[in-house]
This record gives sequence, structure tokens and C-alpha cells, in this order.
Amino acid sequence: MRSTDIRIREAAATFQDVSLDHPLRLSGATVDRFTLALVTVTAEDRSGRLAEGTGSSVLSVPWAWPRSAATWEARDAALRDLTRRLAETVTDLGPADPFDFYADLASAPGEVPDLAVALARGAVDNAVHDAWARAAGRSAWSMYAPEHTGSARRDRLPVQHVVGVGDPLDDEGSGRSLRDWVRSEGIAHLKVKVAGADPDDDAKRVAEVYDVLRRTAPGRVSLSVDPNEGYREAAGVVAMLDALRVDAPAAYAAVAYLEQPVPRDAEPDPRGMRAIGRRVPVLVDEGLAGVRDLADLVDHGWSGLVVKAAKGQTLALTAFAHARAHGLRVMVQDLTAVDVALAHSARLAAALSPSWPAFEYNSRQYAPKANARLAEGRPDLVAVRDGHVVVGPPLAGIY
Repeated sequence: MRSTDIRIREAAATFQDVSLDHPLRLSGATVDRFTLALVTVTAEDRSGRLAEGTGSSVLSVPWAWPRSAATWEARDAALRDLTRRLAETVTDLGPADPFDFYADLASAPGEVPDLAVALARGAVDNAVHDAWARAAGRSAWSMYAPEHTGSARRDRLPVQHVVGVGDPLDDEGSGRSLRDWVRSEGIAHLKVKVAGADPDDDAKRVAEVYDVLRRTAPGRVSLSVDPNEGYREAAGVVAMLDALRVDAPAAYAAVAYLEQPVPRDAEPDPRGMRAIGRRVPVLVDEGLAGVRDLADLVDHGWSGLVVKAAKGQTLALTAFAHARAHGLRVMVQDLTAVDVALAHSARLAAALSPSWPAFEYNSRQYAPKANARLAEGRPDLVAVRDGHVVVGPPLAGIY
């Protein structure tokens, strides 16, 4: 029995519609809108102290639930309903700590895919962590076991910029170009979304992106490549990387890692994953929806994993600890997080010790108006200067 254990007395979920200023194109999917889920809980610790916690998640239908006969509206409604039901579930649990709450939430039934469940669960899990720490009057990051967090705390984060499939690279008159972004913000780290349809085309796209970055950004630059499950098998990814190495060796050398190249439900291919990993580290993302997915990552040939605040604080910390224990790389990534979700994502990146330092922050590109409220109170977190944002000192809770 721990004095910091809490019981959730009340829980409620609300939702905000977010429309993108222009679409973010992924392999096989386009994101032009999403729902921001906000969960608020009232917790009571064993001494009777009450505290309110807030958690959020980005309910991104095209990313989490891309294949379905149901309309976008029907899938979004199902995610909202699941978030409400999970929020109601926690009021029947405890006293416990957030990791115990998550174990019960992880077994909650759902009619939606695992990754979509993870996003709905993430909003509730994040709220429970926030309330737990607020009830103790402490930053959550001072309450976790050492294996769950990194040894360093960062206040200033280098920003990783996203280049969507088809986003303009040069001054082409078709929207704000990559060159404009790099010039104005001093960015040196890019994530390149590729289509996965043709290895040679993808290699050419990565080389073109690198050329713009190299000619525009001062100093050292880096890339990551994200096919978003676009390749049917690992052999195509190997072909893309080999073409890049031959045709644009400097661009190839700048690639730090590659994310989820094959479908989340593809048959395991350890030999193929390791062939990719011999070229660049390959990280699981869409294929990591819950704690149970961690056990087989090494055997399946993955080099590392991506953690996202939207999937929940418990999964992020557990995955980080698992990666450190098993020699896997870790990267903290974003999901077009806005407002309180952005604040949480930035804090997660600042509190952990990822294998690469850059913090993905793409809502400033695609949904900047949704950060207006956050910008009023934390302008240094929202505005990018010299390629960085400032997170500031941790507060009570998870933020």
C-alpha cells in the first residue's frame, strides 16, 4: 500500500475538432482533420487529498484506423465513444498507481483496432498520471522509478520538421516550402515521409530533401525516413536504401533511422528487418500499440521503437524501460499534437533520454491555430527559434 495511491472519483471526456490548414500526406493516407480528446479526472489519495488531472490524445483516424468499410465519421465517433467508456471505467478502480490503472484499461474490450484503442486509452492514462502526481503535489517525473526515465533533463529541444509526401521543397509557389521553413526557423533535422510505392522514387525524394536542407541549413543536418507502413516487405526498403547510398551517398549518410516501413500486421520477418537495420536503425511505431507488443521486438529484428505521448504515459515509460534493458534505440515522436497534447509531448521528450535529440513538432506546420491558447502562456514552447523550442521547468503533474 502506497500513500500516493489514488482513487478516481470523477472522470469526463470532451473533444475538440481540429482541421489542418493543408493536408499531411502519408503513404496511402491523408490527414486533413483529427479529434483532440481531453480527459479530466478528479483523484483522491489515501489521505483524502483531492486533485484534478488532465490528459489528452490525438485521435487520428487515418493513422490509427486506416482500413475500414466505415466512414471517417463513423470511425471517429467510435473512438470518441471508446474514450468516454474508458474514462468511466477508471472511476471503478483503485486505490492504485497509474501503472495499475493502465493494466485494467489495457484489458478493456473494444471494437476498434489495437492502435486506435491505444489512442483512446492514452488520453485516460495521461489524465490519471497527471492527477496522481498533482495529488502528491509533485512533478510526475520525480516519482517514477529510475528505469522509466532518462538520466538527463533537457530544457531546450531541437525541432524535427516533417516533410509530407508531396510537400513543396523549394520556392515553387504551391504553399510554404521546405526552404522557407529552414530559412525562417533554422531547422537542421527533418523527417521525410515517403510513399513506399517505388524504391527508386523514394530514394530520389529523400535525396532532393537532403539537397534543400544541406544548401539552406548551416552546420550539421540529419534525416529520418518514414514510409508509414508503405512497403509490403523489407526487400523494397533495402532496395530504396541501397539506391540512395549509390545515387546520393551524402544523403544516405545523413539518415539517422527509419520508422515502420511495413504494415503493422505483416508477418514477422526478422531477417528482412535485420537487413534494414544493418543499413540504418529501423524502429517500430504503428506496430507498437500496447505493452504486450514489446516482448517480441528483438526476436522480430527491430532496432528500436518510437514512443508517443498520445499512446499514453504508461506505455511510453514502459517501452522506454524495455528498450534500455534490451539494447534497443528509442525515439520520442509526435502525432500532430496541439495545445495540452503538445505540452505533454514536449515534456516527454525533455524528460527521457532518446537515442536522437530532435523533437518532432509538426502541428506548427499543419494546425498552428490550434496552438493559439498554448502560445499565450508558453510562447517559447510554440515558437521555434534557432531550430529549437524551450520546454521550461516541470510543473506538478506530467507537464
